Amino acid sequence: MTPVQTIIESVGTYLPPRVVTTREVLDGCREPIRVPLERLTGIKSRHFAGEDEFAIDLATESIQDCLKHSRIKASDFGLIISANISRWDGDGCVGYEPSTAVTLKDRLGFTNALAFDISNACASLWTAAFVADAFIQSGAVRHAMVFSGEYISHLTANAQREIESYLDPQLASLTLGDSGVAVAMSASNRTGVGFEGFDMYTLGKYSRLCVAKPSDQPHGGAVMHTDAVKVTASIVPHAAAHAEHVLQATGRHVEDLQHIIPHQTSRMTIQGALDEIAKRLNSDCRHQMIDNLQERGNTASTTHFLAMRDCIDNGRIRTGDKILFAISGSGQTTGTAVYTCDDMPDRLRGGEKNGQSTPSEVKLHGEAMLTPFTLDHISLATPAEGTRADSMTLMKEAASSCLNRSDLSRDEIEMLISVGVYRTDFLTEPALAAMLAGDLGINADAAADNPVKTFGFDLLNGSIGFLNACHLLIEMGRAGRIECGLIVASEVENNLDLPDTPTIGLCEMASAAILRESTDGESGFHAFRFDSYPTELDDYRVTAHWNHPSGRTCIQPKIAPDLAERCLPWIRQSVNAFLSEQGLSLDDIDWLLPPQMGKGYPHQVATELGMPRDRTVDICDDSLDRFTSSTPAAMMHLMDGPTASNGSAGQVAKTGDKGLIINVGSGFQVACALYQF
Repeated sequence: MTPVQTIIESVGTYLPPRVVTTREVLDGCREPIRVPLERLTGIKSRHFAGEDEFAIDLATESIQDCLKHSRIKASDFGLIISANISRWDGDGCVGYEPSTAVTLKDRLGFTNALAFDISNACASLWTAAFVADAFIQSGAVRHAMVFSGEYISHLTANAQREIESYLDPQLASLTLGDSGVAVAMSASNRTGVGFEGFDMYTLGKYSRLCVAKPSDQPHGGAVMHTDAVKVTASIVPHAAAHAEHVLQATGRHVEDLQHIIPHQTSRMTIQGALDEIAKRLNSDCRHQMIDNLQERGNTASTTHFLAMRDCIDNGRIRTGDKILFAISGSGQTTGTAVYTCDDMPDRLRGGEKNGQSTPSEVKLHGEAMLTPFTLDHISLATPAEGTRADSMTLMKEAASSCLNRSDLSRDEIEMLISVGVYRTDFLTEPALAAMLAGDLGINADAAADNPVKTFGFDLLNGSIGFLNACHLLIEMGRAGRIECGLIVASEVENNLDLPDTPTIGLCEMASAAILRESTDGESGFHAFRFDSYPTELDDYRVTAHWNHPSGRTCIQPKIAPDLAERCLPWIRQSVNAFLSEQGLSLDDIDWLLPPQMGKGYPHQVATELGMPRDRTVDICDDSLDRFTSSTPAAMMHLMDGPTASNGSAGQVAKTGDKGLIINVGSGFQVACALYQF
């Protein structure tokens, strides 16, 4: 059988019409900044979003452009991932729930796609592409779309207010530009095209060299603090070594490539990378290097594909060309992708319109896992009495406990995913997973040729994020990428110390779970199903407002009070469909693990489904929602014994027992999983 190759089937872009020069950016600073920014960075101008354009609008425009040039219909995509760092979807308003991908799923016609968001600083879009490639290689989907709408000019506006000199850590914010990019990826049976080598990993030791979060000034807004000198000095050698490593693994030499596309940050950084690559590979790569900084600036997660599309449009990139993408992002993510173009460049230049989609050869929902992955160990953490909950403190406690209980060493963890939504200080960049990898020393400074490295990123999809992450890790395993991973979650109530602001009703806690290949071939996850019911989309929305009258960022939830009860029929509908796919009935299920959304709700779900109370896990002894830790807490209850005062002493799963896991999330989404203990 011809192996499946993943190809880039279409690339869509959007650049807002407003153009701002570097001179205008410097002139707009409150304090004079005497630095030759244009000469140092190579950036003459960049695009800024209009007054009524925000991240979700930029993403929408790029998706529509991608579909315009694609042969694939929106309804034939099996997976869509939103990957923008900035989720500023209104003036000072950041979207938290539902995820951007879920919001756009119904709006743009991706009716059959699994949808979630990924956040991993400037490497976010490539992280999404790495995940999508694994889903395609595993056979879970045939077509995937990853996209990003980067509205980041608000960082420039805040830097102009706050920056005091050319040594200020916000100087990099003066190089930013807005854009949207969408990339359609597809399975192909053609040889000699698509991704030949593709690898990404995290160097957590350097995770705090670039941090984006709310400003501490009265005017509010967001700031990005970057130690550009340390970033360049620390990361460029790693990037060059990794490029050499991936090229060797693919049997390629740098001279086989027509193009090298690095992350477009500044001309000085690119030149440093070029010099390092030339030194390691003994080759002058200047003629291969692509740099579109002059009229684009640094557009964060979209830079590589924006540069690719620019060079397709101007005729530089053609059919059959080989490209090396040098990937980097705060956290610190390093990656390399070696790619050979099919006829996509010529199709895009020719303006070819939509054709017929290739029918999907596999089904995502309900497909049995070839090799089950099992939950090895689970740990929970809650704040010490009288202390304020802190995301990183709780995550480190839960993860350390989980790793200490496992026979795996920390350096054997190949993937680390954080699924927490509400975090201390409203941190936007870097990924919490990258910071945790650094704090716990998980392959935090691994060499490029280490046989085992760790890749960390955040997955955001409300309370079903944990099951999304489990599914993702399993598809990574089926694609031959990993054998084990660590999933962490941590939630805090951001408004607790803000008077006259509403809270969401979260249980402040963290969880950590190790997922690894089953040793007996039977225990572990056997199937998943993810449904969305868009009629309920507007009844659960949570945003963060970064210009609150108090001078502090706050959460503003808009949640229908009866939504949980109204959605019980949706849960029943999804469960019935899932069990039917698996050829099972509730009589075959030993344990029901419903959403742990507060006292009484697990048994409301059980009553709706007709499941006996003594076979239903209910660990809620208060009204608080366990949210992203709902499933791991319920699983830990069955694996390790009761964890709540109202838990039944007899609720411990036996070997071979089947568990039906259910969770619900904003969107409105229902996730189901079948697990064998």
